[in-house]
Amino acid sequence: MKLYEQYKSGLDYRYSFWLPNFNLYSLGSYPCAIKTDGLSNRILIEIMQITDPKIEMEIFDLEVEAGYQYEEVIIHNTSIGIFLYQDAANYPLVHHGDWVKFFC
Repeated sequence: MKLYEQYKSGLDYRYSFWLPNFNLYSLGSYPCAIKTDGLSNRILIEIMQITDPKIEMEIFDLEVEAGYQYEEVIIHNTSIGIFLYQDAANYPLVHHGDWVKFFC
C-alpha cells in the first residue's frame, strides 16, 4: 500500500478481473504472481491506466529491479501488462488469489 500511495496520482483505476491460470504467492509485504497450467487457479487483479509517463517508468524499473518480469495478457480483447515472478520457491500460497483478502 505504501507504493500505491506514492504513485496513485498517476494511476487511474479501470476495473478488477479474476485472471485464470495464475497463482498468487506472498513475498511478505508484496505479492507475486506465477503462471500455472491449472484452469481453476486464478488471481484477482486491478487494471490501472498509468497516466503519467514518469511514474510508468519508475514503476517499471522498480518491478524489474525487484525480480519481476514484464509480460502481457489479453483481457477483453485488450493487451494488459503484468509483472510476474518465474518461480514460486517456498513462498506461501495465497489460496484464494485475493491479496487484500489475504490480510483480513
